[in-house]
Amino acid sequence: MKKLCSFIVFILMILLIFSIQTNAANEFDFELNYTGDIVLNETKEASVILKGTNATTYTNVRVKIEVSGPSTPKITAIDSLDQEIDIVEEGYWGPPAGFAVQGTFENETPVKATFTAAGTYTVKLSLVNLQASEAELASRTFTIEVLEDASNVNEEPDNTANENVTENNTIDKLPQTGTSLVEYLIYFAVIFALIVFVYRKMHMTKV
Repeated sequence: MKKLCSFIVFILMILLIFSIQTNAANEFDFELNYTGDIVLNETKEASVILKGTNATTYTNVRVKIEVSGPSTPKITAIDSLDQEIDIVEEGYWGPPAGFAVQGTFENETPVKATFTAAGTYTVKLSLVNLQASEAELASRTFTIEVLEDASNVNEEPDNTANENVTENNTIDKLPQTGTSLVEYLIYFAVIFALIVFVYRKMHMTKV
């Protein structure tokens, strides 16, 4: 019976860890909104967003940025100290100590991007937890096409894509956190562990 209980607790912990990783990916998302197409050597203004849906509380996170393509673009944002930061050069967005996220929220940050070579670029954005050796909480990879000149630009009123998301150094709005699936699983794990502990104690007393 002792081996069975230990095995059940072990399996439960594995499922809990897996659930935390999977659920975290569902709690956070990245999005980019911009108008028109992106043209070589022209600065494109965009609105980048980090979203949370009933998300678990994390007190120290950052956004990690990885870009690949024909050249290294310049993508800048203004931090809470009114300083312009090249987030591609830095590789991250957010203060070195990280910032807090929780609940259901939508944090929007304006950015400006300039590409010095035409072609296809991929941008990977990852929300990482600094308290767990930059464990990845969620990520999304986007493809960006940069045109040679304006003559190839399609006259579309709105070009919206989930492309390039960063997070401001200050969190403007963090609505009330709801109870997430992870929290329910943690409660269940604690209750189950207590039941097993009490059962074993009673069994040892009878022996």
